[in-house]
Amino acid sequence: MSKRKIILDVDTGSDDALAIMTALLAPEHFEVVGICSVHGNRPIENTTENTLRVVELLGSEVPVIRGCAAPLTAQIDPLRALRIRANQKELEDGEQVQYHAEQLPLPPATRTPLPGAYASIWYIETLMAAKEKITLVMVGPQTNFALAYRIEPRILEQVEEIVIMGGGHDQHNSTGAAEFNIFADPEAAAIVFECGEKVPLTVLPLDATHLANMRPHHEALFRSWGTAVGDFVADQIRERLDAYNVMQPLHEPDIAPIHDALCLIYLMDESVITKKKFVRADVVCGGMADGDTLFDTRYYTDRPKNCTVCLSTDEEKFAALFVEVLSRAR
Repeated sequence: MSKRKIILDVDTGSDDALAIMTALLAPEHFEVVGICSVHGNRPIENTTENTLRVVELLGSEVPVIRGCAAPLTAQIDPLRALRIRANQKELEDGEQVQYHAEQLPLPPATRTPLPGAYASIWYIETLMAAKEKITLVMVGPQTNFALAYRIEPRILEQVEEIVIMGGGHDQHNSTGAAEFNIFADPEAAAIVFECGEKVPLTVLPLDATHLANMRPHHEALFRSWGTAVGDFVADQIRERLDAYNVMQPLHEPDIAPIHDALCLIYLMDESVITKKKFVRADVVCGGMADGDTLFDTRYYTDRPKNCTVCLSTDEEKFAALFVEVLSRAR
């Protein structure tokens, strides 16, 4: 696949951090135009600072743009706000075993986000001025771009593809119906899914990302480098191994999904996805299934198909490609 210009949209966290590293360490595949932070795994102050720390770890000068601090509407509905807080409380109560540290174990950033810039406005300015189409890789709540698209729909003309880590077909995590990134801002996700009728939209839900795993021997490999980068990657893998074993056991013990990095690995080598289907996808906003992603896999759908959903991953190929890319920082 040819080199792509990409914008990353992240709520950095552990797997977001590893996704950022994957993108920055593969310059033959990606020209990273900018990285937008957003609320999600942690508050915007943390996700922005964490993003800056990762970028500095690799010595990159890519701009980091602070994004939306809250969902479009999710905190307006009192019942939904209670459910969101319940999810956050679960994380806080298990601080000793967590998916995402408030602050990544890296030196504090010495640089700041792009001065005077706000992600949604930056999206509009950047895309409207773009000479080439840009691929958007969103691995957190989709608030930033949803707001930008509502302000200026013409930006979609300069989008090559939208790639989302989010949702679930047979698998969920935040509720019995919803995956976290979608549950955190269902209205934003619904807006972005609309875009799939106009530009290619690829969604990598939990069905695919739960097979994008690291294991204890990968942790040991990165630890063996004896470097700051190696120790950081090993720490993130260990944190996720412990968290999944205790809080969300998967199909076998001692596996840690690196959800967000799969989006980049997919763009590098589409064969890492072993099952995908062109479908109609919609997001449920409200009710018991709030944040559910409905992937209509029927041949004949009630509305136009708008999404390629990835449903399974070659676990060994993902691990090999992920390790190879990150090993460039050794």
